[in-house]
Amino acid sequence: MRVEFDIEEAWTLMSTVLNRMLEDLDLPDEDRASIRRWRSEQMRPGDDGMRVLAEKINRDVNQAMQAKERSQLRRPDWR
Repeated sequence: MRVEFDIEEAWTLMSTVLNRMLEDLDLPDEDRASIRRWRSEQMRPGDDGMRVLAEKINRDVNQAMQAKERSQLRRPDWR
């Protein structure tokens, strides 16, 4: 099985994680503003930074799935 996120899906994933992080962590207001500014200025769906992030997410997800698939093949049948 192969999973592939497009750039918009990767942006949604990143935004969800960042929003949750901003809600849950006790960060100074300046840091929150810096993170939001970075997201809005440098990580827009059409930018190169977002394209690179989407490629990294896809590569990491597929590597994790391949590792899990291999580990299941090695598992004894009697378990």
